[in-house]
Amino acid sequence: MGSRVIRAPAGPEFAQLFTDVRRSWFRLETLQRYDAAYERDDLAAFSRGEPITTTPGPWQAMIREHVAAGRTLARVHIIEEPLTDYIRYELRAYELNVDAGEDVRVIPVRDGDWPHGVPRHDYWLFDEDRLWAMEYTPAGAFAAARLESDPLVIDEHRRWRDQALALSMPLAEYRTARQPA
Repeated sequence: MGSRVIRAPAGPEFAQLFTDVRRSWFRLETLQRYDAAYERDDLAAFSRGEPITTTPGPWQAMIREHVAAGRTLARVHIIEEPLTDYIRYELRAYELNVDAGEDVRVIPVRDGDWPHGVPRHDYWLFDEDRLWAMEYTPAGAFAAARLESDPLVIDEHRRWRDQALALSMPLAEYRTARQPA
């Protein structure tokens, strides 16, 4: 039996991963730059010093619905300091998700000092048992999401999630402490 692979992030199969959440989602982000078509205009505006979109969209509406239904939504992004322009942009963009109810957290690191017990790859864990390993090109473009079915691998990712959450701080706390531009 082959594993499921999704190669189209804008397709309905990928979108269904987020609408089918029953209890929770967790996202670990490790890259310092993602190349997503839907972010390009806002990123370019941010790079020019212009404000980015602050109007909640369909993603935030979905977050609100999940939170209202009692689901737990969390993400941790490991961010290297000094911050890249992309990470500065992403920290601003995350504010919409936080306002909608997602628990967005960061682990700041310096000089390649990666947090102990946290992997260097991205993944989504839905409802404690559906693990999707994310794959990106060297430039940060989405390449694939692979469903992992091995219970030992899923358990390992749960432990990594718990470690990432334990080492992280809420986005608001980071912004207050570090005041990134």
